[in-house]
Amino acid sequence: MQYEEFYKLVENPGLLSEETLPELEKFTEKYPYFQVAWMLYLKNLKLTGHSGFGAALKKAAVAVPDRKKLHRFLYSDDRNQISAYYFEQAGLTNKNQPEGEAIDSEKGGSLIDKFLSSEPAPIRMDSENTNETPEEDENEIMEKSVSESDELITETLAMIYFEQKKYDKALDAFRKLSLKYPEKSVYFATRIEEIEKLKNI
Repeated sequence: MQYEEFYKLVENPGLLSEETLPELEKFTEKYPYFQVAWMLYLKNLKLTGHSGFGAALKKAAVAVPDRKKLHRFLYSDDRNQISAYYFEQAGLTNKNQPEGEAIDSEKGGSLIDKFLSSEPAPIRMDSENTNETPEEDENEIMEKSVSESDELITETLAMIYFEQKKYDKALDAFRKLSLKYPEKSVYFATRIEEIEKLKNI
């Protein structure tokens, strides 16, 4: 199928027939992610009453992101709908549509353009955080980063504290490990005694 023929079918889906069906099938095989080709192919299958319509619809539902438009196109008599969809995807205006139905891409048809053209709203803060100053927030963050979670304490970490001569932290770590692993509590108790002796020296 030539591109000119394809564009004619896009602009006027009423031209779909038994002759265009194999050509559209080849087009969808050649370009499997081309949404408009799948929509035309499905419309052609439906108009001709082809038995493979159900299977092709299941396969094409993945390739066409807007299934509502696909459903409206397949089950309505509006012939210009595929043309509008095609030109909307291309970011162009459809010259064949009546003036009232023209797609205006220059006025911000995309989501980003709509966002940029909207008025900025003030940033709202949660009511529970309004009493705190930024310094209090920073202090709280620093305390959380320095504090250790009981889940992170291991025997290796306790030994590192011991070797670095941070006896208070080592004692605390071994006590937590003794509670966490009661089967090794005798071992941890002897380590605690050793550290306390070294600490008192």
